[in-house]
Amino acid sequence: MLELESQKKSQKFNIYYLDVKDINKVIDATKNLRDRSILKILARTGMRRFELCQLIVKDVDFEKKLIHIPAGKGHKPRSVPVDNDTLQDIKFYLGSRQYGKLIQSNNTGNDGIDETRINAIVKNSGVHANVSHPDPTRKYLNPHIFRHSFIRHLLKKGVPPNMVQQIAGHADIRTTLQMYGIPSFNDIQEKFNEISHTFYE
Repeated sequence: MLELESQKKSQKFNIYYLDVKDINKVIDATKNLRDRSILKILARTGMRRFELCQLIVKDVDFEKKLIHIPAGKGHKPRSVPVDNDTLQDIKFYLGSRQYGKLIQSNNTGNDGIDETRINAIVKNSGVHANVSHPDPTRKYLNPHIFRHSFIRHLLKKGVPPNMVQQIAGHADIRTTLQMYGIPSFNDIQEKFNEISHTFYE
C-alpha cells in the first residue's frame, strides 16, 4: 500500500495542454509588443520562465534563427530554434537596442523583467482571451502551460523524442516521455475518430 502511494506521489505527468487555437487567442490578447513577444517565446520555444528572464539581447541569433539559453535547469546551456514570426516581433521590440536583458522591465529600477511579472502577463492575457487553464483544478493560465503544450504538440507532430529532449532541455529522455508522453483523453478521442470507421469495414 505504501509503495503504491509512493508511486502516485512520484508521478509528474500532466495530460492537460492548450490547443494551438487557444494559444494564439492568448497571444493576440496581449496589450503590447513586449508582452506578445514574451508569450510567443514561451509558447513557441518551450522555454522555462526563469530561462526567459535571464536572456540578454545577444542570446538571439537572428541569422541562425535560434535563441541561446546560457544556463537552463541544472545550469546546462542549450540553443532552441525560433520561428520567423516570433523573431520578427523580437526584432521590432528591440528596435536599435543591442545590449542588456532581452525583455525589459517597465520598472526603471530593474534591467530585466522578473518571473512574477511574467506570471501576471500570462494570467491577464488568458483572462482577456477568455481562455482558462485546461486543468479543471486550476483557474488561470501560468507560464508552464505554454512549455507543456509546446512539447506535447512537438511529440504529436512526430518530432523524434530525442530531438524534443534537446529542445526542452531534459537531461534524460525518460523525463520527456514520462512527463509528456502520456496521451490525454482528447488525444485518445482524436485517434479513435480517425480509425473508428475501420471497425465496420
